[in-house]
Amino acid sequence: MFKLSRRRGSAKWQVRKRWPSDVAHILKGEFTASTGEEDKKRAQENLALIVAEYNRRVREARDKLAKAPRGELSNDECHRMAVQFFEASLPSFVVRRALDPAKHSELLRDAKERLGAAQASLGRNSFGAVAGVSRTMVEQAGLDVPDDHPSYEHLQRMLMRAFVELHRAAVAHLEGAADYRPEDSAMREIPASEEAGRTVADLITEYEAEKSPKWSGSTKKGVAPVFRFLREVFPGRQVASITRADAKMVRSLLEELPANMGKRKELEGLTVPQAIVKGRALGLPKVQPKTINDGYLIHIAAVFNWARREQWIAASPFEGLQVHDPVSDLDRRDPFTVDQLNKLFASAPWDAPWNPERKQGGGAFWVPLLCLYHGLRNGEAGGLRVEDIDEEDGVTVLHVREYGQRKLKTRESRRTLPVHPELIRLGFLEYVQHRREAGAFLLFPEGVVNDRGQVAAKLGERFSARVKAMDFDGRKLGMHSFRHGFEDRLRAAELPERTALALAGRSEAGSSRSYGEGVSTKQKADC
Repeated sequence: MFKLSRRRGSAKWQVRKRWPSDVAHILKGEFTASTGEEDKKRAQENLALIVAEYNRRVREARDKLAKAPRGELSNDECHRMAVQFFEASLPSFVVRRALDPAKHSELLRDAKERLGAAQASLGRNSFGAVAGVSRTMVEQAGLDVPDDHPSYEHLQRMLMRAFVELHRAAVAHLEGAADYRPEDSAMREIPASEEAGRTVADLITEYEAEKSPKWSGSTKKGVAPVFRFLREVFPGRQVASITRADAKMVRSLLEELPANMGKRKELEGLTVPQAIVKGRALGLPKVQPKTINDGYLIHIAAVFNWARREQWIAASPFEGLQVHDPVSDLDRRDPFTVDQLNKLFASAPWDAPWNPERKQGGGAFWVPLLCLYHGLRNGEAGGLRVEDIDEEDGVTVLHVREYGQRKLKTRESRRTLPVHPELIRLGFLEYVQHRREAGAFLLFPEGVVNDRGQVAAKLGERFSARVKAMDFDGRKLGMHSFRHGFEDRLRAAELPERTALALAGRSEAGSSRSYGEGVSTKQKADC
């Protein structure tokens, strides 16, 4: 948290803040900066620049550290890693299904044998059972601790104690002790953070300060309820005290969260926990699983992964956490049928060729066709610039790429596509030339970015209204239905997988390459 204060004897407001513990030994002392203002309101206006300077210096210091990763672990870090390993692994060690007597006896006997073997290994200082876990946790923490370092041995010993305790818990549950508490006291509680002042609220503030300059308006709007949720569920909580059990509690709370909570008058002024209780009492609809996974948990995981990378915590308690979604992505939005496409494109404005004299904007005519023939998203097609249409290897292409405020959904959305020959036949290149001769920057006048960071949003809304008026059967038919239909046709055509992925702007499973890598413009044009 950045706060304004006045130095004794001075009328000007300043900011004083401790350096994060991981870079304090490099930067020394504390950060101090004057706003140069005596008026507090005007000083507050300069705060953003001071925060940016603080973050710049911290980032530079961390860049230096990154070149030489820390090569040791503290005892508290080892302890926290062991407790987190225990809590994350416990569900897989406890049998909760119904068992017949014979199977129960067999499992209990096996569990006791495994417990004895684990205790014997710990007594022999044999840590092979946790060797893989220890190395993975060290690497996830961004450290470079040698196998023969004393702190690494201590980590393995702590993890082995957790491993023994997991087997004790398995035996206890099979013997009917459902309320079993760890016998090893070290597994009962994570030690206090070395940075006692680092709360969840502090984490959100610093995460937002570093990340928000790159966010679109819609992203900023999307994360606001997530940050509110975290602040109100974990008021005053230290980041390092958040356990896997807490993370699962968060998941359970999200499943009870009222839909559109911020817009409901009956929930106005309530905190998130209070709104959940009242929403349950009123029988209000709850947020859908997809919203929980893609609207909340994905952002919460990103925040805590950032905390792990910045060495606030040893591991993220939210890693891999999701709720079950019974609705398949394929069932969320239907593609258009061939009959629907024929009816749609036989209506205005496509009932006659486009020409410059037509009153209707070019986007209403060409954007749906670009989405149909290329599977583009509305913003990808609507946000094209005149310069994004050119030639490559003798083939007319369009480039989908970021510029200014126009952002792309994913890294792989950036791609180069041969213009479909049917678009050329319909006069698309004549339209491009018309815009070029007019000195236009955007290919479509409607391709502006709104205050939420959405490109050509009005085009998409008007198209959805048109489709709705035609009373087509189908789920959520709109501009994005073209993309679903395009991908269906790619699968039906049985194209080489890499080429199909390059055309659709989709990721190659198990690969971190950009989608178009290894596929030439000619290969894409032929397909």
